[in-house]
Amino acid sequence: MMKTGIKKRISSIPLISFLLRFAIFAAGWLVLAGGQQIGDIWLVILFLVATTVISIYTVPPGQWVLRPLGVIRFLPYFLITALRGGWDVARRVFFRTVPIDPDFITVEHDPDPRKTLVLVWIISLLPGTASSGITEDGIVVHVLDKKLPVAEEIRELQNRINRIFIRDLPE
Repeated sequence: MMKTGIKKRISSIPLISFLLRFAIFAAGWLVLAGGQQIGDIWLVILFLVATTVISIYTVPPGQWVLRPLGVIRFLPYFLITALRGGWDVARRVFFRTVPIDPDFITVEHDPDPRKTLVLVWIISLLPGTASSGITEDGIVVHVLDKKLPVAEEIRELQNRINRIFIRDLPE
């Protein structure tokens, strides 16, 4: 009988996941501790092992739905968008010359409710938007000036959110 090594590879996935998560948590702890003198190393190791085990039970290996690199690429866009949105609100409050011609637009939402929820959370940060809500027909967005290209910005945001997720929900 020929052995393929599949069982060995499958059984090593939890170990690799544990070691990778432990290394990430340990690096995070070192950053938060600021490289200070390690006082009670055994307590720290016990805490890191417990945290790693809890993370494996919370999100089992292979169940992670976000691309870490996609999230890292999304962060600068998110920060710039939040600053632009804040600046837009400040301009509208302090400078009365900024046009206001409010309207509601409806944009199509993703079949994946996780992506739709993230989109709705972030839409309100876009310049020219005030709020949004989810309906069966789509996402209703309150725009402050209907001449602004809010729909195009939302489509760009949808594309960026799609790049964060590893896969869609199974049907």
